[in-house]
Amino acid sequence: MKKLLAAIFLVLFAISLNAQNREHLAGVKWGFNLSNVSFTPEVAHEGIRTTRNYSVLYTYYHDIWEKSPYFGFQTGVSLNETGYRMADSEYRTELYSVPLVSQFHVNFWRMRVLLNLGAYGGYRKTLTLTDYSSGEPVKQQIQFDDEDYRLEFGFIAGGGLAFVLRPFELHLEANYNYSLTHLSDPRKGGATRPTYSYPNNLVLSAALYFHIFDK
Repeated sequence: MKKLLAAIFLVLFAISLNAQNREHLAGVKWGFNLSNVSFTPEVAHEGIRTTRNYSVLYTYYHDIWEKSPYFGFQTGVSLNETGYRMADSEYRTELYSVPLVSQFHVNFWRMRVLLNLGAYGGYRKTLTLTDYSSGEPVKQQIQFDDEDYRLEFGFIAGGGLAFVLRPFELHLEANYNYSLTHLSDPRKGGATRPTYSYPNNLVLSAALYFHIFDK
């Protein structure tokens, strides 16, 4: 394993040395989230829409050996509100996460076509329950218990368009996040039949970036 990690580091270091055209961008992003959970076996529920989705991001574009100007790397810190509704109860979770994304791009005129592939790791910070059974929504923050999972890991895939207006860029994207971590222990509460729950989100976003360094 150590030899494999060392080899990967050497390859990445060599790529960095041979990257001729470099662009460093920093910016902020806001997203509209179509949030849901995949239950197995199926449980009657529905997805929700959230608007509390913010990110501060760093993006690094570079070519390789002056031949492949299509590579990019993106990371940062995100706050995403996710959740679902079951009967008269709506559950919303604040997830703080760090994305690690390869952002491939093709430039033309003053635009870029973007393709995102990567992963993320996060921490479920708060859980809010809104009860609609009385007609008027009653909201309360509830505590995670020992059978709930606070850490979350998953994949990111998506794409979009960027409008290059140096020194600024406007990015419009759609990204799908799929968690590999259940919301809770599949046998929570002593259930005789395990229920697996995988959060997933389609985030439609707009981001404003500033070029902090180009070469």
